[in-house]
Amino acid sequence: MTSCSAETLSQRKVTVLLPPRHRWETMQNQNFWNTLVWNEGGKLRQRHLPAGQKRATVLVNRAETVVFCAYPLGVFAPLGGAVLPTGTSAVLLTEREGMLCHYLQESLKLNAEALERVNYPQLLQEARSKTDDMTLIDHGRLQKDLVNGELSASSIQVRPPLQVEVTTAPQGYWVGERELDGSFWLYWEHEGAALTLGDGLHCFWNREDSLLLRIFVDLEGEASFISLQNGPLW
Repeated sequence: MTSCSAETLSQRKVTVLLPPRHRWETMQNQNFWNTLVWNEGGKLRQRHLPAGQKRATVLVNRAETVVFCAYPLGVFAPLGGAVLPTGTSAVLLTEREGMLCHYLQESLKLNAEALERVNYPQLLQEARSKTDDMTLIDHGRLQKDLVNGELSASSIQVRPPLQVEVTTAPQGYWVGERELDGSFWLYWEHEGAALTLGDGLHCFWNREDSLLLRIFVDLEGEASFISLQNGPLW
């Protein structure tokens, strides 16, 4: 009298918790749905969390470190967190850890066993001692050392952010999806807004006009690319 979802000797249950509200959820007074992603046996698994669901229980392997990411609406900046084999049975995913966990999960494309023995609390502590913004981490260096079994304090290298000038977006109040990206006003009679951003995609929402400003930053190439689209769509 068991089912395929029953806990086995090789697995344990972990409760994954999401923060009560994303800043865009508060603005819209409407909840996101999320895509929850975690590693298991060298592969990534995922589960859809309906709008408003802020808690999920998943079965994970007892013998490995498990890294979690939750992507709002499936595409926006992740929340992140992790549990060790001997760790607690619950984990709260946070925005500050999101990109670090994303980089760790990406390493599975290079080495399926890369995450199994990672001491995540120690890695997180080292990263936090160098930066509050995980998008500034040289993720190429981090992933290379991880998959080669050479992970150490020197694997966390921080690059300077890029200065980005926004001059072509419509006027209005633009709210970044991440708290670290901040928010800004644009006015027709002014020159624009100067932003300081880390690597990867950064999104800003103009709720009044239902517009999404997407800024992709390449720190290695010291370049940025800006686009505008409708959204986000719940």
